[in-house]
Amino acid sequence: MSQTLKPVTGAHVWLGRDLEARSDWIHELPSAAVETLGNIVADAGAAGLNQDSFDFESVEIPSLRSGLDSVRDALSRGYGLSLVRGLDASRFGTEELKMALLVIGRHLGLVGPQEHRAKGIAEVMDVKPTDGAKYYYHVGGPLPMHMDPVDVVGLLCIRKARKGGESLIASSMAVHNEMLRTRPDLLQILYRGYRHRRREHRRLGGGPLTEHHCPVFAEVAGEVVCNYLPAPILMAVEDGLMTLSPEEREAMALLERIAESPPFRLTMDIEPGDIQLLNNRVILHGRTDYEDFGEAEQRRLLLRTWLTMPGWPKYPQNLPHTDVELMTEPA
Repeated sequence: MSQTLKPVTGAHVWLGRDLEARSDWIHELPSAAVETLGNIVADAGAAGLNQDSFDFESVEIPSLRSGLDSVRDALSRGYGLSLVRGLDASRFGTEELKMALLVIGRHLGLVGPQEHRAKGIAEVMDVKPTDGAKYYYHVGGPLPMHMDPVDVVGLLCIRKARKGGESLIASSMAVHNEMLRTRPDLLQILYRGYRHRRREHRRLGGGPLTEHHCPVFAEVAGEVVCNYLPAPILMAVEDGLMTLSPEEREAMALLERIAESPPFRLTMDIEPGDIQLLNNRVILHGRTDYEDFGEAEQRRLLLRTWLTMPGWPKYPQNLPHTDVELMTEPA
């Protein structure tokens, strides 16, 4: 049964062409906070600590916490994105930058799981087949528009590719409104959603396919959110667990096409030391194709953190999401 859908309004409904002309989504960390943070992680690195042994949750930097207030507000009540600058990536090694990102994340929200760590940082890099890729972000090339199943995703750039590899960012709420205007029939399909391939069904029990449909768009605490995860949908199809109708495929393709197209997309070329933070509830992101360097120590490298934001409404069970209660579960 179809439901009555309405346009979404608010600061998080924007067009990329409009944000390209603005800079109020760029935030600078306080220099005093950066200096304090740098000394802490430099000392930790000199002591032989890494992200697994560093007690980042005991670090408290008041100037950093207050300096992130504007970022927190931008994520929750603004555009849903922030580019944070002020960290000198050339000053530190990779492990020290991981510790720095843990501290920054801890001052912004609750640090979540990465790479089978309950709380950690992941390396986003094309490791090449011979190096043993374990995760999708260990493979190069373009990425389709999607969101991550957590409140906020953060990416700290350490090294750029030789050419390309820019982030594509779009307001999923603007995409929602465009589909409502042009193809409300397909938007209805996205509200109903799709069944997903369950990654850990053998360990957690149950079947390999979700029993319920996972909505792409849904209301949570009276606000429309986006929950677009194409990978588990397509994996279920590839594994022969389900089929998609032509209309279901068309709905997914249209969402991605709108999000990737001008004027909707914002192309962000983050520099070393920049931290990109996105509210996954209202933002879709992807990546352009890129030409990388051959040697591993020169390849494009970013560090990823997942954050749960205290006070944000919890997701219902039919929306795949890393929540506070799951912070002790491996990713």
